[in-house]
Amino acid sequence: MASIRLLKRADGTIAHKIIWRDAQTKKQSSFTTDSEDEAELIKRLLNANGQSFKLANQAVLESQSQSPTVNTVIEGYLGDLTGIESATKRDYERMWKNHIHNSIGAKKIEFVDKAAVIKWFEAINRSPKTKKNVHAVLSSAFKWAIEEGHMKENPAVGVSSPRGSMRPREAVFLSREEVDQIIIQIGEYGPFVELLAGAGLRYNEATALRRRDFIQADADHLAISVTRAWKDTAHGFQIGSPKTRTSQRQVTLSTTLSAKIKPLLRSLKYEELVFTKPNGEYLRPGYFYTYHWEPALTHLLDTGAIFARPRIHDLRHTHASWLIDAGVPLPVIQKRLGHSSIATTVDVYGHLATDADQRAADAL
Repeated sequence: MASIRLLKRADGTIAHKIIWRDAQTKKQSSFTTDSEDEAELIKRLLNANGQSFKLANQAVLESQSQSPTVNTVIEGYLGDLTGIESATKRDYERMWKNHIHNSIGAKKIEFVDKAAVIKWFEAINRSPKTKKNVHAVLSSAFKWAIEEGHMKENPAVGVSSPRGSMRPREAVFLSREEVDQIIIQIGEYGPFVELLAGAGLRYNEATALRRRDFIQADADHLAISVTRAWKDTAHGFQIGSPKTRTSQRQVTLSTTLSAKIKPLLRSLKYEELVFTKPNGEYLRPGYFYTYHWEPALTHLLDTGAIFARPRIHDLRHTHASWLIDAGVPLPVIQKRLGHSSIATTVDVYGHLATDADQRAADAL
């Protein structure tokens, strides 16, 4: 640890000598100053930087720099950011607060080089995808700073996770028997789970359904008019349009599922939500997961009734896999799921359609 020794000169003045063992040279070093405040500052910086005079000196220079901090730059960037949804902007703000603010965020941008960015990036203990998203926020803020004249180069350019490390979480495809076990175990929300698996709706679409959104397609089939979805906005969760224009669609239910849903609709008013919390409020995903989905899955896994832990969204994947098993063409599945492009359907589910490819070959 660095220490300060007082030296009395011949003229009676007092000098302050800071003594430490330098981290690089491993030799005892010293620095003398007339200022007590400067001596205390150097001592504090040496102790905070592992007795490295190089790092301590940089800290002194940085403290005297008039350039803005990374946090100031990100705050300015987010303040000027337009053309995105408020929920997306809040995601950027969360990434800043969670992964940048208390680390590289405190540094003056004058002293942020690529080495500093790499050190920061490698210290983020999150998935490659999360790291990529956080890095994108920092890099975009630096790009804004260049346009504003605060920086000349973007030190975040070229910093990334190793290629091939960004593997998406594998989808869990459930059998009909496994879905039936979840429906039974989850109790009062069994019909909700059955709808997610039987219609392939996104969670925020299914929880926005009203009585009026269910249409009698024919004597035996109900159809769902998907025109709304819950969104996380600056003013809390509100109902808006679905994810994309093609997400607005009509989805026909099987005769079996139609027969199970009809009793739920009889007691509801025209504009009333079908799937809610017991008090009629929005069935938030966190509430449903914590108090219903997770306890049901834990029990089923413990008893061996299911062999994997699916996410709620895996019910949508499961729906698609059932359609593919039944030989339904991918363009039909695309329309039913509300994908904006057939490429999305092929990318996510194309590997399941090997039987369809074989049937195409046999047809030649």
